[in-house]
Amino acid sequence: MIDVNNLKFGDTVYVSKEVNNAFKKKRITFTDAAGVEWYRYDLPNWEYSIEELVYCGKTTYVEEGEVRFDEDRQTELHFKYPDGQIYPEYLEDEFVNWFTTKIAAEDYNKELAASRNS
Repeated sequence: MIDVNNLKFGDTVYVSKEVNNAFKKKRITFTDAAGVEWYRYDLPNWEYSIEELVYCGKTTYVEEGEVRFDEDRQTELHFKYPDGQIYPEYLEDEFVNWFTTKIAAEDYNKELAASRNS
């Protein structure tokens, strides 16, 4: 997990992604030499990947005096995604699966996979 307050522009962060393939996987049926029919799936139940993002900007709102709370005025952190687009993430969001090193993200993916397989 990262501390987003310590990020500097240009820092690379690694986001652990998990995808549930329950509705995407296809059942493949086989019949062995003894005539027993069995099956397997073409995809695993869960797939894990790591997305590499670059911290590239921050939007903060300075309110002066007595003002009404407005949700649209949340602090936004901007990250450049692999597709080249820049998207905001809100500072109030939880960055549980975000890491500063790729090794930490890989370890997190291994822990997730182990917990799902047990």
